[in-house]
Amino acid sequence: MPHSSLHPSIPRHRGHGIQKAALVLLVACLVALWELGEPPDHTLQWLVCQLASLQLGLLLKVICSLAEELCHVHSRYQSSYWRAVRACMGCPIRRGALLLLSCYFYFCFPNMADLPLTWTLALLGLLQAMNILLSLQGLTPAEISAICEKRNLNVAHGLAWSYYIGYLRLILPGLQDRIRIYNLQHNNMLRGAGSQRLHILFPLDCGVPNDLSVADANIRFLQKLPQQSADCAGIKGRVYTNSVYQLLEHGQPAGICVLEYATPLQTLFAMSQDGRAGFSREDRLEQAKLFCRTLEDILADAPECQNNCRLIVYQESAEGSSFSLSQEILRHLRQEEREEVTVGSVGTSVVPSPSSPSTSSLSQEPKLLISGMEQPLPLRTDVF
Repeated sequence: MPHSSLHPSIPRHRGHGIQKAALVLLVACLVALWELGEPPDHTLQWLVCQLASLQLGLLLKVICSLAEELCHVHSRYQSSYWRAVRACMGCPIRRGALLLLSCYFYFCFPNMADLPLTWTLALLGLLQAMNILLSLQGLTPAEISAICEKRNLNVAHGLAWSYYIGYLRLILPGLQDRIRIYNLQHNNMLRGAGSQRLHILFPLDCGVPNDLSVADANIRFLQKLPQQSADCAGIKGRVYTNSVYQLLEHGQPAGICVLEYATPLQTLFAMSQDGRAGFSREDRLEQAKLFCRTLEDILADAPECQNNCRLIVYQESAEGSSFSLSQEILRHLRQEEREEVTVGSVGTSVVPSPSSPSTSSLSQEPKLLISGMEQPLPLRTDVF
């Protein structure tokens, strides 16, 4: 199953599988009708009959929906009745054209004209009333999810953009300068490739403790980076700060980085704990995954944030009881070091000769050697 590069459990955007399946169904039905030997005009007649009935039934459903929306025309549609009608009908031109065609074919086909229009409308009204009252044609969870993702209506979408605009876009452009100032004050402590970025933790279960040492005793707070302040929404000199942590392995220091949780995950967790939010544990997990994917998409198109942060997504319950957060972070740091070495070695690698010593002089600083003799010496020494 397609998934994001951040974590195997994060799904990618939905594709066109439903359209492909419908195309296969269309071909299969046409082949079945051809095998049955049905006359084309008879098939077309019943197809038009079904389409006409469907459009008339949708018209009755629109009328029922409009009855509710007209009660909120002032608060939801700024007193515009036309906007309320469009909200219920969709595109009025398309809906009107389909309705006119349905009525035309209804009266043109002889077998359809034999059915009284009043009887047809009454039967369709009965069917739509049952569908509405019994929710027989309600959207499935997969359809609701697809609509929300397509139109960016998810909670995760708003949280991701809020997190980026209200926080990451403000602190990431100046992060390198703050790290340089920190290194000058603390003996170049943040010197590795992985130490030059902000590492953001994304537990998919949204368990975000306020103290990282609670999550793993091998993560120890060291100091804070120099603060950054900015005027924001009427708040003068709002302060933003980030923390530097030391990672231990077998009781010994193994890495240092700027580390923190993604704070919007606390919001998702709190919503799932409050009954008023109507947010289940399954909803929380789905929104957490979509939050990670949406933020990844945002940062991929943000030049000022590239190479300044790294998202560490993990699912502790799925990893088992042996999962260690500090080891997961160290794995990312070491991977970043390897990536830096790989990129830095492109175009500069030198293959030593077999006779060269193990400690090559290529790694030393070049020196300019000047002879004190007046005449230059030949390259060969066997001439003397």
